[in-house]
Amino acid sequence: MISVLALDIDGVLTDGKVTLDESGSELKTVSYWDIDAVFMVQRRGFQVVLVTGETSPWVDMIARRLEIKYVCQGAKDKCRALQNICADLGTDLNEVCYVGDSMRDVGALAMVGLGLVPADASPAARAVAHRVLKHGGGNGAVAEAVEMVLQTLEQASVENHEKRAVPVYRLVK
Repeated sequence: MISVLALDIDGVLTDGKVTLDESGSELKTVSYWDIDAVFMVQRRGFQVVLVTGETSPWVDMIARRLEIKYVCQGAKDKCRALQNICADLGTDLNEVCYVGDSMRDVGALAMVGLGLVPADASPAARAVAHRVLKHGGGNGAVAEAVEMVLQTLEQASVENHEKRAVPVYRLVK
């Protein structure tokens, strides 16, 4: 059962584009739909982590904005990053849903319990993902991933309840 939602930033939380202002500062956008989804899944008890190859003040800002405490910056090796995260959190890779979008994410997508990619992910990432989302990075992909994870959890809960159901006996006269 999924208990950790691990997100890449560029190409997942954002559309993967960078706008530079005249001072050289990076400007990126994040969908409110995705922001709301992150807060919703956190309220449901999931651990949300950011795993990004970037190291920048923007990463720190987005982590603060989304109240994400576990951030792995400069993670060029996403597989090792996810293994370290699982060790730190005391969880198994099968309990991780990872959302990535690029060649750098391929190994990580294949090794987790649920590997998801936005619709506009690289061909290599789409080829190994468990599912390709309908929405693009920065345009609702995270919200769609959260919805999918919550539906999977709900379905597992129903199946567990059905397995534990006590048979009803009727007295026959």
